[in-house]
Amino acid sequence: MTAGSFLMETFARVIVTVHHDAVDRPFTYRVPPALRLQVGSRVVVPFGGRRVTGYCVGTTTLPPGGEVKAIEQVLDEETLLTPELVELAEWGAERFLCRRLDFLHCMVPPSARRAGRKWVTLTGRSEQVTAAPALLLLRENERVLLADWLRRFPEIKKQGLLHSWQRSGIIKLEEEHKAVRVKTIRGRRSPETGCDEPYALDLTLTEAQRQALAEIEAAMTGRVQSTVLLHGVTGSGKTEVYLQAIAASLAKGLGSIVLVPEISLTPQMIDRFAARFGELVAVLHSGLSAGERYHEWYRVLTGSARVVVGARSAVFAPLDKIGLLIVDEEHEHSYKQEETPRYHARDIALWRAQHHSAAVVLGSATPSLESYRLAEEGVYMLCHLPNRIFDRPLPPVEIVDLRSELREGHRSVFSRLLLSALTETVAAGRQAILFLNRRAYATFVLCRECGFVLRCPNCQVALKFHVSGRELRCHYCEHRQPYPHVCPSCAGRYIRHFGTGTQRVEDELQKAFPEWKLARLDADTASRKGEHRRILSAFRKGEYQVLVGTQLVTKGLDFPNVTLVGVITADTALNLPDFRAGERTFQLLTQVAGRTGRGEAGGRVIVQTYAPDHYAVLAAKTHDFAGFYLQELKARKELGYPPFSRLVRFVLSGGREDDAAGAAERLAALLLSQVEVLGPAPCPLSPLRGRFRWQVVARDDSLEKLLAAGREALAYHRDSPLADSVRLSVDIEPQNLL
Repeated sequence: MTAGSFLMETFARVIVTVHHDAVDRPFTYRVPPALRLQVGSRVVVPFGGRRVTGYCVGTTTLPPGGEVKAIEQVLDEETLLTPELVELAEWGAERFLCRRLDFLHCMVPPSARRAGRKWVTLTGRSEQVTAAPALLLLRENERVLLADWLRRFPEIKKQGLLHSWQRSGIIKLEEEHKAVRVKTIRGRRSPETGCDEPYALDLTLTEAQRQALAEIEAAMTGRVQSTVLLHGVTGSGKTEVYLQAIAASLAKGLGSIVLVPEISLTPQMIDRFAARFGELVAVLHSGLSAGERYHEWYRVLTGSARVVVGARSAVFAPLDKIGLLIVDEEHEHSYKQEETPRYHARDIALWRAQHHSAAVVLGSATPSLESYRLAEEGVYMLCHLPNRIFDRPLPPVEIVDLRSELREGHRSVFSRLLLSALTETVAAGRQAILFLNRRAYATFVLCRECGFVLRCPNCQVALKFHVSGRELRCHYCEHRQPYPHVCPSCAGRYIRHFGTGTQRVEDELQKAFPEWKLARLDADTASRKGEHRRILSAFRKGEYQVLVGTQLVTKGLDFPNVTLVGVITADTALNLPDFRAGERTFQLLTQVAGRTGRGEAGGRVIVQTYAPDHYAVLAAKTHDFAGFYLQELKARKELGYPPFSRLVRFVLSGGREDDAAGAAERLAALLLSQVEVLGPAPCPLSPLRGRFRWQVVARDDSLEKLLAAGREALAYHRDSPLADSVRLSVDIEPQNLL
């Protein structure tokens, strides 16, 4: 080989799928001339005496020094990752202190990482099957029969052909001489869609909606700030603004990504987008099967879908030429992934918008304090939708003090006011939604003789009682065990369950009103495919009078016949040991209140609580976001929490608590010289899934300073003698401290 020809060779930089920090960097491989390789392709390469898969993250014609091994195979006919997503993975690994491989993996649907079905097709040059000189080693009758098979079955599963022939070498030789082609086909299935009711097109906008749309269109042209915070009360028509902004983006030949929290991604929401944009819409969320998810993702990759609607991971959709990214309910903490890579979808959307010179719309009735603060400072453009469509009033909110109910001898799950309101609502032919953010029947099981509480052996949290199967479950690790007949501690027989979950609410209401038709929507009832759609469709048609549910009923629902919302207890989120507890409570109450009063009949909200004087509850009663924002902002400033600082959380977990605590103490000592440190301290949820957890929280005004400290901490722990027994996870700007 001449020096000139050597220089023309192509070399690929490959991230191998080996989950270890030491090899999370590109390795160089030679690209054989016969391979069709692009940046983003998945490949098979030799690595450390074995064959592994990897991602091509770059190419060069400059030869490296030393011996260079060759790529053995390109796995996919279509390149799975665009160059933009490969670049995003590199940025994301630095921004969220994780491996590039973790980011690359989460960008590709799981089904795309598995081998698909192999199909064999005739290329059209069937005469070559019998004429190719290289095939003369085969018996003539075999070559003739193979050609005849492929003429009769133009497209046939390779596995079926091999089962009949028992000779894969024939197909391999035929493929090499271009007589046949073997291709991979994955999931040709579409998710369930279809509108249960018609949706009007080209709705007339209110003046506030027109102003908001004009600002978004200006942001798409680059004339003004490219990030818009759309603050609109519930029922103010934010979705219609989104739809018309997407239409404007499509008119420019640009695609759009719409992110919606998983619990808001209701069939009703999906149907609205499908009704407006038809086959241009692709849907990506966890409820899809692997085949359905790949089908939708592939439609985006190939350009047949230009509007992506989905949950958190849809932000990685391989859409090119993006004009608009929308993050609906931008305050939702579910946009932050709790497993590695711990990214926030809002940050990814902002990065992609900058890459494409696109606009970002952050929409919410209850924006996060961080986003609203940035809007006040002029970093984001702030648009308001202060009124509901048709100037319908926001529903009045009534607060019930459960302490007074108890003092007056009323011990029911439902206050007297709520029972009366439910009776009036159903009698009038209207519907009601009851909200409780706890599934199961009871929240703990206790021995009344010795006080022993049954806890999960892995997590030490109280086990929840589920009526179905009469079993106890842990909602963190899914440990299950039968309901006990005797106490495991004292052998006593006075075992009783306490507390309230959605199952109990449904059961108690059915006992009180056996003639009513009730439905329950929570993680238990919605676990079967299609059940979520079925329950909501039946409720919309009036087949149920009362819907009981968890957060699944708080967002994405627009039922004009719902005139009553009841909150069984507002204290679930309020009592969490987290600095965002007040903000979460206000957001949750405001969102669930927004499910009523959307029709001409109006609506009302009844909130039951043991803390009627808490400022989050009082602000929700009057729909006063501005008042809540100012009071919460003052408290955050006094305590030095975001948005007045940035946080990084380090969690150290191990099988022995002494090891986890010791590692946390050493890490805190290291960080103290660089940033402010809170802790070390046991995590509120410890142990969890069989591991003891300690945390250290680093705080500073500078995110770059925190990231530098985080990198040093990771390197320090990697070389620590406890590295084998204690696991360190890093969460940049955590959404909770549990």
